Amino acid sequence: MHHPEAPPERVGHGQGAHDKHAGHSVEMFRKRFWGTLLLSVPAIIWSRMIEHWFGYAAPGGSAASRWIPAIFGTLVFGYGGLVFINGAAGEIRARLPGMMTLISLAITVAFLFSLAVTLGFPGSDLWWELATLVTIMVLGHWIEMRSISQAQGALNELAKLLPDTAVRLRGDETETVAVSELRARDLDDVGCAQRAAGARPSEARGGAKCERGVLRQGRHTDPRRVSRRRHHNA
Repeated sequence: MHHPEAPPERVGHGQGAHDKHAGHSVEMFRKRFWGTLLLSVPAIIWSRMIEHWFGYAAPGGSAASRWIPAIFGTLVFGYGGLVFINGAAGEIRARLPGMMTLISLAITVAFLFSLAVTLGFPGSDLWWELATLVTIMVLGHWIEMRSISQAQGALNELAKLLPDTAVRLRGDETETVAVSELRARDLDDVGCAQRAAGARPSEARGGAKCERGVLRQGRHTDPRRVSRRRHHNA
């Protein structure tokens, strides 16, 4: 039996009008994490605040401390931050603002304020804070996507264990049907899943080990609980 599988490295989650990870992949976030991490290093080293905290003077003097963080902070914003901005645009179009919108708001405000300070607006720029925030957010989403990918792979392996057919009980009669034809209301009457074409329908009524729990999405119906409820009602 052929079970369709989702590509292991490109996954999404969530149902409805908008999937916040549509088009995202583990590999994409991995590359963007290492890219933003490398681009963040100059923004941090030449930050005036970091220089003050650790008591050193970065090469190039005040001019370098003004423009190097701005240049590399902008690169980090463009390379790593646009992923969140695009995700926020989708959330807003779907009228479902969420985490992408929140992250985009934070990094966009930090970028615009830092740009204004670099061009002469009074205040302290936030280039190194922006760079580290984007890097950490990309890392978090890389870990999340990898976890989703692994879970999807486990579900695909579980799907491979499903048999081609199952024996469904109808009163005193049995019928062999494709697993895809089973419905939630049939679960109470499902017999034993047929792993081999020669399996005897009579095994459905015996002690053969069944796999009814994976034939349904949503809440699991334990046939033993159903049986107990029937005896109790009787």
